[in-house]
Amino acid sequence: MPRAFLCRGNEPFWALDISAGSALLKTPDAETALAGELEATGTGAFAFRGAPEDEPEAAVEAMITPGQCFDSMADGPASPYSAVVRMGEGREGSGCCSVEFGLDLATAPAFEASAKPEAEWTRHLAELSDAIDRCALDAGVATEAVTAAWPMNRGKAMVRLRDAGKDRFDCLIDLETGEIESVAPAGEPTPAEQAGPLWLPAGDTPPVLDCGKVERVMDVGDTVRGYLHYTQGCPTG
Repeated sequence: MPRAFLCRGNEPFWALDISAGSALLKTPDAETALAGELEATGTGAFAFRGAPEDEPEAAVEAMITPGQCFDSMADGPASPYSAVVRMGEGREGSGCCSVEFGLDLATAPAFEASAKPEAEWTRHLAELSDAIDRCALDAGVATEAVTAAWPMNRGKAMVRLRDAGKDRFDCLIDLETGEIESVAPAGEPTPAEQAGPLWLPAGDTPPVLDCGKVERVMDVGDTVRGYLHYTQGCPTG
């Protein structure tokens, strides 16, 4: 199941970015957030219907069909899907769609520490979340993931960071002050680190994950603080 479609059309211009439970409609006049549902039709096509939360009568419908589609106003390769969009008030548009596959992060279950095995490092996530954020952002490492974190004596914690080159670093931090005391290359993986999961930063653009399972780490106000990626079943290496 695709996790998102990015659809564009011309004359008049419109854009519709669709995920499993929402979409963003862009026209020259406005950008409109839509709450709705993306569904497979059983014929290879996908249908979306959504509306603004405060205007349920202003529904937008899109039918997305597989097949080569060429942008009428741009050179380039064909897109794999075409779309017909009904935007209300008799307005219609047609265009092309690209597709993104992967796990649907928006509907991933929320992390619950009490449901985790005693040996899993995430049992301590509530007390370590601030330290993880601080080390991931400010330790001088281009952090791709946190592979484990654990509390230590004297109010300290160790946060193990991994960068895009798979190099690992230990960030020693004071839990009370948030001061990063040292950052050094990490030693051999611990059993907890090997068992997983990975903590991934939420950032402005959520990570694209196409295997395993994922849980959302939630903050107050239903804000996503990060993601836990359980990689069992993913290709190794």
